[in-house]
Amino acid sequence: MKDNASRLKWRLRQIGLGAPAINAAWPTWWSDAAEASASAQTELRFSLARKLGLDPRSLLEDDEQPRFIWRDEARFKHLSGESVLELSAIASFGTALARYLVSATAAPTPGAAWTSTSLRRAILRRQPYVRLVDLLAVCWSFGIPAVHLRIFPCERKRMAAMAVRVGGRNAIMLGKDAVYPPHVAFYLAHELGHVGLGHLSRGLAVVDFDSPRLSSPDDPEEVAADRFALELLTGLHEPKVLPQSGYSAVELARVALDASHHLKIEPGTLALCFGYSTGHWASANAALRRIYSKRQPVWVGINKLALNQLSLDLIPDDARAYLRSVLGAPLTV
Repeated sequence: MKDNASRLKWRLRQIGLGAPAINAAWPTWWSDAAEASASAQTELRFSLARKLGLDPRSLLEDDEQPRFIWRDEARFKHLSGESVLELSAIASFGTALARYLVSATAAPTPGAAWTSTSLRRAILRRQPYVRLVDLLAVCWSFGIPAVHLRIFPCERKRMAAMAVRVGGRNAIMLGKDAVYPPHVAFYLAHELGHVGLGHLSRGLAVVDFDSPRLSSPDDPEEVAADRFALELLTGLHEPKVLPQSGYSAVELARVALDASHHLKIEPGTLALCFGYSTGHWASANAALRRIYSKRQPVWVGINKLALNQLSLDLIPDDARAYLRSVLGAPLTV
């Protein structure tokens, strides 16, 4: 006889999966009646395996430890003591989710290859500088779903961003929380760099963990993706764009707002460049509060756009509910 639901959830927790991820993946059709059905028990396990990136055979055998499918195909950046199970959970969860995202996203029209310079030029033809919303528009126009995760596979969130390649298509998942756009814009531009520079050709995924610093020269891929992001956002490959280092928060906000149109750099990005190049993060972050009129969770706008772009009718009902949960959306519209 198969494990009951409580025992199965316990087995999933034992391999590091957090309760929010398990509950989101649990099918909406499950009921007390289903508990007594052998076929429903089997379908439950296949459903969970598809969503969480698990080997279904390891769920069908109750005396086995559940096994993640994807781990070795992913490359992890800025590691800080994560366990093998944690890394396996992140890679498998993200890859499984990317499959649903790509299936629900229209395929792009074949076009010319793009670079940080060509993207920047295209955006600046219509906008004074490159904003987060412009980067999101680029992603969706290229058939690259870009979402902000509200549920993560493990109890510790850790992941700042992730780019995944499945079936010749790409998806980007963000995890960095912020109440102002430029932090997230840098991570999105960085992941676009991984995609555009072909870094996903050697594996399914690149996972970036949060780091307050630009990348070490020991990781050429990360250096290249950082450079791509900076060139896309600022037109420069190093974040040194303001002439002084001693600005107060008030002065920095004023200078960034005044210089943004001339330099063609979004003012919040200018403030962050100041923080990167000087190490004066207190002034840079305080300046953001003066540059933007209000604080609001950045993920809300990202996922509102995503839900407008995704064709959820192209994926199964059960996966539809799961995807909405992961994006922090109500199960019904």
